[in-house]
Amino acid sequence: MPLDAGLRQTILDEAARVEDDLIALTQALIACRTDSQSEGNEQFHPEVVTCQEIVAGRLDALGLEIARGVTEPRYPWIDATLKGRGGGQSVAINGHVDVVPVGDVSAWTHDPWAGEVSDGRLWGRGACDMKGGVAAGIMAVEVLQRAGVEMRGDVALHIVSDEEVVGTSTRTLAGTRHFDAVLNAEPTSLKLMPVEGGLVHFRIEIEGRESHAGNRYRSVHAGGHAATAGVNAIEKGMKIAAALQELEREWGTHRNHPMLPPGFNTILPGIIAGGPGGGHDGQLNLVSNPGTTPNYCSIEYNVWYLPDETLEGIQAEIESFVAGVCAVDPWLNDHPPRFTWKLRNVWFPPVNTPPDHPFIQLVAGEISATGREVTVEAFTAASELAWYAEQGMQGTIFGPGSIAQAHSPNEFVEIRELVDACRVMALSIAEWCA
Repeated sequence: MPLDAGLRQTILDEAARVEDDLIALTQALIACRTDSQSEGNEQFHPEVVTCQEIVAGRLDALGLEIARGVTEPRYPWIDATLKGRGGGQSVAINGHVDVVPVGDVSAWTHDPWAGEVSDGRLWGRGACDMKGGVAAGIMAVEVLQRAGVEMRGDVALHIVSDEEVVGTSTRTLAGTRHFDAVLNAEPTSLKLMPVEGGLVHFRIEIEGRESHAGNRYRSVHAGGHAATAGVNAIEKGMKIAAALQELEREWGTHRNHPMLPPGFNTILPGIIAGGPGGGHDGQLNLVSNPGTTPNYCSIEYNVWYLPDETLEGIQAEIESFVAGVCAVDPWLNDHPPRFTWKLRNVWFPPVNTPPDHPFIQLVAGEISATGREVTVEAFTAASELAWYAEQGMQGTIFGPGSIAQAHSPNEFVEIRELVDACRVMALSIAEWCA
């Protein structure tokens, strides 16, 4: 339901009044050293608890119903709901407060944990990825409360702390109840990104047969001695890898999605391990020397697939394709490779919200009202919007900051983007949930 002019102006006035609070909240979140990726980081747990206490305290003060939990072993999450009167459309705002490591501190010209403001920017680890987006979502709800907006639909904030370690908190929260729209506040430079490809990691393990390097000639020029020769698992793996390159080219040539770059659907061999002595789960049992024909090879892949494709279909296609390669190789035909899918639990369903979806059009209108050009394009990474899409929910990625700044030294968010993000979120929520 469109907002009347008076209420719209009240929301805009309140958004202007909380600008300093928005910056201060972002700074407070940045000050929490919530690096979730560094192994053995004992600082993470107390820092992330402090960070989530800041979030929960702010939302509790606004009267939201708050459910809290911990995804083992140490990742607290918050599910906060502003209940509507009933009968309206609902929306969930999703974000994470964990960050990647700072890296070499000497590469920073601003203290990564200070949240300094200079040159119209707020600096620090997590400024754009994505504590700025989390703060904008929280303050958008505060703006609505201060403006006295009464909504029929519910507004939920799902704030997690394990996104950078491909955790399961958002996956769990997305399965608790249905929302009519979802906004993931990852940095998009305030572009609308309602589409992203699917992602999965998988491993192929290939078996060979050991033999002394002096018997190599029996494998290459068998002369009737093949049964006594070694079978090089690395070379068999290379044969499969070369074939998968051809499949990748076929995908890029004949399949596409109108919002993704041509050829985005790729099959990337990212890790390879091979050698004598065998192996398991991608790890060699021993490392000796190349004087023995290797009997083990493992290749780990990153696969991007298109928004209108399914993991089940991609998995079946790749396994069938590899089986076809193996069928014309006597050894591989008798010793088929082993597949492991969703390797280390890395997989994301695709997102395919139509650009003309009412929520996308509504947010686009509010972006335009800020004087910004409206851009609708695909997200070329994986986001946690995927877990809502898996449950049949539609929405968009939309947040302040550029993905180019994420995970880099001197990470920052433009103050103007932070402010405009809060304003767009507040107006969009008010109209969608009216």
